[in-house]
Amino acid sequence: MKIINDKTSGDYHIHSSTLSDGMNSIDEIVIQAGKLKYKEIAITDHNQEYLKRNGFSANTHYSIISSGRWKNIHNDVHIIFGVEADLLNENGDICDKIQNISTEFVILSSHQKIYLGDASLIKKGYINAISRYGSEIKLLGHLCSQQFTDYLSTEDIIEIVVAANKANVPLEFNCANLVNNKTCENNLKAMLSCCKSLYVNSDAHTLYEFVNVRNEGFKYLKSNNYI
Repeated sequence: MKIINDKTSGDYHIHSSTLSDGMNSIDEIVIQAGKLKYKEIAITDHNQEYLKRNGFSANTHYSIISSGRWKNIHNDVHIIFGVEADLLNENGDICDKIQNISTEFVILSSHQKIYLGDASLIKKGYINAISRYGSEIKLLGHLCSQQFTDYLSTEDIIEIVVAANKANVPLEFNCANLVNNKTCENNLKAMLSCCKSLYVNSDAHTLYEFVNVRNEGFKYLKSNNYI
């Protein structure tokens, strides 16, 4: 298993208050990234379906970001603007837009309020989405979340990971979920047992998570002999 982002190279799943449900602005996150000596980060706020169905709203127009009007004036950290896309149904339809604008870095995740298909067929949804959008998906986010534990067995997780491996789509070790007891550990171990490439991400919604939870993730990987 190849870990794409080591402890200092970067974090590729972060949420801001500027565009979705994080507690800190883009500039606050970027300043902290410099203090962590990261080379690169991806700010991956939620897609428009997630925001709509959860009653959130962005605090600015995404066109300010996409047009390049925002620049990092704080440090030398390279900033990627992406999106946490959502799996919508078993057909593999996804929402990967922010205010109808596409982004350069797509994480594909699933959330209970957003997935409106047959939950018992969510494995099929993931596999269909990988087949349809594989080249556009940078990674699968929090596949081992407890949200769909009743519908995703360890065998299902392995089948999804095999499909992702074939499409060269990395998996994510979601460290905030681990720390906040939102991970199905059996599914996590199944995923880690067979994935070819892995992002170790914070999924931070606070600066505390941004600073701390990836360290806990690396401790878990080391203590369980994955690294």
